[in-house]
Amino acid sequence: MENRPGNTFSMNRRLGSTTYKITVHFSNDATETLEDKILRMVRNEATTDGPECGIIDVSQMGRQSERSAS
Repeated sequence: MENRPGNTFSMNRRLGSTTYKITVHFSNDATETLEDKILRMVRNEATTDGPECGIIDVSQMGRQSERSAS
């Protein structure tokens, strides 16, 4: 893992014969958790005007995570 100035770091991960360089940026002022952010992105993707292909109802995704502390 390579540390960079500020709130950024990067790392390399190899999957099969492909190496991915992952760079992460984060904010100390963020109010949204990583899990909340991923769920929001999935909801937004599911509700866009794409082709109908068995889209999951958004209300089914509102359940508490099994790993959640609360």
